[in-house]
Amino acid sequence: MKYSFFFILLFLFFSSFVTAQKLQYGGELGINMSGAIVKDPGGDPKGTPLPGFQLGAFGEYMLPSSHLAVGARLLYSYEGYKPDVFDTKATVRVSFIKIPLNLIYKGSDKNAKWSFGFGPYFAFGIGGHYQMEGDDKVKINFGSNPDKDDLKRVDIGADLMAGYKVNDQIMIRAAFDFGLINYLTPGSSNDASAHALSFGITGCYSLGK
Repeated sequence: MKYSFFFILLFLFFSSFVTAQKLQYGGELGINMSGAIVKDPGGDPKGTPLPGFQLGAFGEYMLPSSHLAVGARLLYSYEGYKPDVFDTKATVRVSFIKIPLNLIYKGSDKNAKWSFGFGPYFAFGIGGHYQMEGDDKVKINFGSNPDKDDLKRVDIGADLMAGYKVNDQIMIRAAFDFGLINYLTPGSSNDASAHALSFGITGCYSLGK
C-alpha cells in the first residue's frame, strides 16, 4: 500500500504541474511485448516475449527552440516473459510503474506529423509471479536479500520513442526500452544476469495544451 500511495501522490503532482504550466498532457493506453537478455554461466536460457499492456499519463513541454520538447510519462506496465530454463518452460509476469523521460525532436514545421525521442527510464516493480511448467504460481519477491528475494525493485534503462500525430488530440507512440542494469538480486541466481527488454505501442489522447 505504501508504494501505491507514493505513486498516487506522484501522479497528482505530475498532473498539477502540467496543468499549471499549460503543457500538452493527456492519457495513453496500449499493448507491449517484453522479454529479457539472460546470461548464465551454465548456459544462456532462451525465451519468448509475452504480450502485456500499459496505461498512464504523459506531459510534454516545448523548449524555446521551436522543434524540441522535453517529455515525461507515468505508466503502469504489465509485462511477461516465457524462458526455457534447462529444458523446463516457465512463465514470468511482472507489473511495473515506469517513468520514461525524453528529449523529443518534433521538427521545425508546426504541422509536422512525426516526432522522435530518447532518454532514460526508471521502473519500479510492484508485483509479479513466475510459474514453472506443471507447478503452481510463485510470488516474486523484490529486494536485495539473495535468500528470499528474486528481483531488484528498481530497474534503470534507455528509452527510445517515435510518435505519429494523427490530429491535434490523437497520437500513436512506439517505444523501445532496454534495461541497463542486471535486475536479478545479487547472489540469488548463481552469477546469472538479466536485462529487461520491452516494446510498446500506445494510443495517446491529449487533454489540453
